[in-house]
Amino acid sequence: MSSEKRKIARAAGVVSSLTLMSRITGLIRDAVVSYLFGAGIAAEAFFVAFRFPNLFRRLVGEGAMSVAFVPVFSDYLANRSREESERALRAVLGGAFVVLLVMSAGGAALAGIWVDVFAPGFAATPSLRDLAVELTRILFPYLTFIGLVAVLAGYLNACRHFVAPALSPALFNVVLIAAGLALYALLGMQVQALAYGVLIGGACQLALQLAVLRARGVALRPLGELWRPRHEAVRRALALLLPAALGMAIFQVNLMVGTMLASTLPLGSVSYLWYADRVFEFPLGLFVAALGTAALPSMSSQAARGDVAGMRDSLGFALSLMNFVAVPATVGLILLAEPITALLFQRGAFGAVETAMTAQALRAYALGLWPVAAVRLLAPAFYALGDARTPVYVALVAVVTNVVSGVMLMGPVSAGAVPQWLVDFAGRVSVADLDHGGLALATSIAAMVNAACLAALLARRLGAGPGGVAGSLLRSAAATLPMALAVYASARWWGADGGLAERAVALGASIALGIVVFGTAALLLGGREIEQARALVTERIRRSG
Repeated sequence: MSSEKRKIARAAGVVSSLTLMSRITGLIRDAVVSYLFGAGIAAEAFFVAFRFPNLFRRLVGEGAMSVAFVPVFSDYLANRSREESERALRAVLGGAFVVLLVMSAGGAALAGIWVDVFAPGFAATPSLRDLAVELTRILFPYLTFIGLVAVLAGYLNACRHFVAPALSPALFNVVLIAAGLALYALLGMQVQALAYGVLIGGACQLALQLAVLRARGVALRPLGELWRPRHEAVRRALALLLPAALGMAIFQVNLMVGTMLASTLPLGSVSYLWYADRVFEFPLGLFVAALGTAALPSMSSQAARGDVAGMRDSLGFALSLMNFVAVPATVGLILLAEPITALLFQRGAFGAVETAMTAQALRAYALGLWPVAAVRLLAPAFYALGDARTPVYVALVAVVTNVVSGVMLMGPVSAGAVPQWLVDFAGRVSVADLDHGGLALATSIAAMVNAACLAALLARRLGAGPGGVAGSLLRSAAATLPMALAVYASARWWGADGGLAERAVALGASIALGIVVFGTAALLLGGREIEQARALVTERIRRSG
């Protein structure tokens, strides 16, 4: 295994392990929300308000800002002195702080407009709209915290330090849960307690990155260098940032579009999509986002050296590992959507009806797992090559696809707070009445279009597609077939009506059986994914010894 492949695999393992902690704490967080507020007015308002900062968090934590900063900082660390690298960090950090502060203040001031645009259906229920506006004003300052975290994390990732950035989301979830519950219980707050918990969690995330940088001897002084908007690093990062924001975050933009359209559907639709997305993000963030984070510094370094063949090989390696996880995870989510939802959320204000509705959306989202995962790896390759325009054009096509598909699949829209043109358009193009499930399916369709276009254009740009990906996909699909049969047979023996312990044991048994069957089939089929995994395990055992 080459040096770069080994670095990618090791870093992916570290980030994936810490991301597992983040996803588990995130699910606990959402379980607390579902227990307290179910899918009622408070939950609907919070999820709409949290969409704005959460979208930004996904961008900076797993996408656009990392894509913009890591190549720039990697170049400085590889080709400049340490003093110049730290000077570039200070300049980017200072510029980001000013921009983020303006964004936070402006977003809070325009909270009413944000809610009216992104949740037009809320206007029909004034109490719901007012609560969403109040929560949006509280949450917008979180953008400043998470934006600064992204700059510092980008520098740490460029230094091949992945622990603190990967640990940051878990810290955020733990603090949000603790602070939110404390405010809820001690101060008599309702859903506002969760909003203030978000702010406290963001401050703790920033403190963690600063502490690690200080321990590594990275100087953020003199303070006069924090405001250098004409610095070369600032210009280079800005040149990548805006295109990367759209190119990397297209799935999140499509989720926002789904929220907009869901606000025109019956009460609870926004919440069903939110809970389903949280489950969907578990396998996506656990390994795929970790793999993208680990691969980006390697691809950036190879692109800086002009090693196109090496970059193509690294991308093919990452995509092959992604196939090995995304294909069985897709089938597993589809088959186990209802028991997973019941185990995580069905308690308190969240009942059997909410479980069924959320599972419907989860199955539709699961169809987009592989293309979303592919985009997370394909889009950064364009930025590493200095091409910031192509992902933007493809992203725009995907957004249009999502809007049109969503309106076609969600069914008729009731007249009222919704503009008449949307009512008329939906009536003309509607082909199915799937409600919120149709919106989730539209998001997956848009992801498929996005991935297909990026793959075709990148193959043309590199002179050939990444090697071994098609064979890896076929092997993963072949190994998934017996896994699907085993999981389906085991899942038929249990339902969502048992107690928490029974649900956990039954679901755990089905998942464990699926993993064993898939792993056995993959071993029999062979392929470089198995060989690479075996080599990594052997090396780790040898090093431990």
